[in-house]
This record gives sequence, C-alpha cells and structure tokens, in this order.
Amino acid sequence: MQWFFKPANEVDEAGREFLLAQLLTSPLAALMGSFCALTIELVAWHRSGQSIYWFFISSEVAIAACRVIEWQGRTQRLSASSTHLPTIDRSVLLSVLWCTLQGLLAFTVISSGDLVLSVLSATLVMAMVGPICARNYAAPRFAFLLVLLCDIPFVAGAFTSGEPWLLVILPITPPFLLGAMQIIMTFHRSMLQTLAAQARARHLAEHDWLTGVLNRQGMDQALSRIVPDAERQMALISIDLDGFKEVNDRFGHGAGDLLLTQVAHRLRDALREDDLLARIGGDEFMVVVRGMVPDQIGPLADRLIAAISRHSYETGQGIPARVGASIGFACLPEDAANTVELRLRADEALYAAKDAGKGVGRRYGRLAAAAPPFSQTA
Repeated sequence: MQWFFKPANEVDEAGREFLLAQLLTSPLAALMGSFCALTIELVAWHRSGQSIYWFFISSEVAIAACRVIEWQGRTQRLSASSTHLPTIDRSVLLSVLWCTLQGLLAFTVISSGDLVLSVLSATLVMAMVGPICARNYAAPRFAFLLVLLCDIPFVAGAFTSGEPWLLVILPITPPFLLGAMQIIMTFHRSMLQTLAAQARARHLAEHDWLTGVLNRQGMDQALSRIVPDAERQMALISIDLDGFKEVNDRFGHGAGDLLLTQVAHRLRDALREDDLLARIGGDEFMVVVRGMVPDQIGPLADRLIAAISRHSYETGQGIPARVGASIGFACLPEDAANTVELRLRADEALYAAKDAGKGVGRRYGRLAAAAPPFSQTA
C-alpha cells in the first residue's frame, strides 16, 4: 500500500509529511463531484426506472456523508491537540470507494445503450479526471489508480455496449491515460522541486556555513523540539576553545577557519550519531546528548577535551598549531527544569571552568555528590 504514496524522488521527512497532508485537504471538491454524480444518477433512474440506480444514489449519499464526518472529526482532533498527527487511511479509502463507484456507474450507463445517459456519463468521467489529478498529485501512483478506477470501467462499458462506433474509445484511451499521467507528474515534480528548495534553504539557515554542523538557530530549533522526558535524561555541554585567539592572531583568519573545521570533525567523531553538535559562534561549540546518566557525562567531557587537545592542527602554512578546550555541562532533570534553564546552567558551568584554568570541565548543579570525579559544581 505504501508504494502508492511513495514520491518520485527522495524527500526528507518534513517534505513527505507535507505531500501526504495534501491528500487531506478540504473535501469541497470531492463533494462537488458527488453532487454532479448524484444528479446523473437521479436522471438515470428517472429515464430508466431501474432499481440499480438507487444503489448508486444511496452509495453516493453515504460516501459524501462519510467524507464530511471524517473531515469534521479530523479538524476537531487537530484543534484539540497541536501535536496530533492525522492519518490518511480513511480519506484514501473513501477516495478509492468513490472512484470505484463512479467507474461502476459509467459501466452501467454506457453499456445500457441510452444515448443521453452515455453523453452525461462520458462528461462526468472526463470532468472528474482533472480534479483527481489536481487533488492527488502529491501521490502520483495513487492519483493514477483513481483515474483508472473511473476510466477503465467506462471503456469496458463501451466495449460491451454493442455499438461499433463506441469502439473508437479503445485506441484513444492509452493516449488519454498517458496525458493524465503527464499532468500528474508535472504537478508532482514541480512540488518536489519546491520542497527541495525549501529543504536547502532550511539547511542553510540552521547549519554553520564553515563547519557544516548546526548553528545557533539550528540548535535552538532542535532544543525546542525536544520534550523533556523523565525516563530519558539529557545533558547539554558547552565548549570553548583555549588558545584559539592566539592561533587566529598568529596565522590569520584562514588558518582559524581551517582549525574550526578540524575541531568540528573531531567532535563529531567522538559523539554518537544521534547526539547534537552545534557551533554557537566564534570558537564556541555546544553538544546535546540524550539517554546518558550524569555519571557518564563527565567521562564524555574528558573524551571531548582529549579529542580537541591531543593532536595538533593543520594551519595551511606548514606550521601546526594546538588548542585546548574548557567545558561546562548541566543535566536535565537534575540541574534544570527545562531546556532553556539547562542552557543557562551549562554556560554558568563553562564560565566556572574557564576561571579554573585551561583544559578543565565543570558541571553545574547542587547535587555535588552525583557529579563525576573530574567535575565540580559551578
């Protein structure tokens, strides 16, 4: 089932959510389609008197009512909770049922041989294709499935109608379907290009241009998305390079930029894949780790200091340079009640570490007994 909703190109999670959300737009267009179909069903019943059309009429009304109920329920759930993520299951099922119903109606009408009803049915089928393409282009395979559900029974009805001239529909159907698919894919690719441009802009806005790690805005966004969880502890580590100004003054800003890039690589290598790393500004870095108890953060801080200071750095001038690091960290929930307070506590611990000398780390907190041996409370 997921195959029908897979985009033509790879998109990030935000882009995929946006595409799927397009399938949950207002049901107004679908209800207008139901009104048109209901009109033709009533005319067909009036002209033929066949009870089969009451099946179509009652099914049309039922599906339209379900659309309204589903849309209202989804709207109410979204209003009640900003974190609610709607599913597309019901909306997709209703779309499939409705298009199947239209296909069966088209088959029944055109195979009956009634010229007036056949013209009305053909008009309805052709009129439905455009809105189906426009409303479901976010999932091109699904959109094409809906087109097939409407059109193939219509073609089959023409084939079984006994009218030879209606067989002309058979050879023109493949080009018609190819044209519909072309329209769907044009809309779809245009949307994918827009989403890709938005993703690139978002990446540039949230990542440091020099090192490629998160910048201040990116870290702020990441922290805002983290919901404190008593079952999963979190620590924020503030890092300030020792001796970076001297390197910058001696070798120039180009060497300083090169050094910062190397520092970012070393920090990234020393962290887990899901740990957050940001360059806050200048020679300041920040790390957010989750799922580690406070006793584990001290040794991690030691490893980060060692990763930064153990080896020299290339300056691009044939002369290596060395820098060290001072670290301050705080843990949640032990040292702070939320991520904003956690950041302030880590900064205070960093100030204490710098006051204590180079290459040391400090933990903020009133729980001195819980701090790692290398750390002291700020």
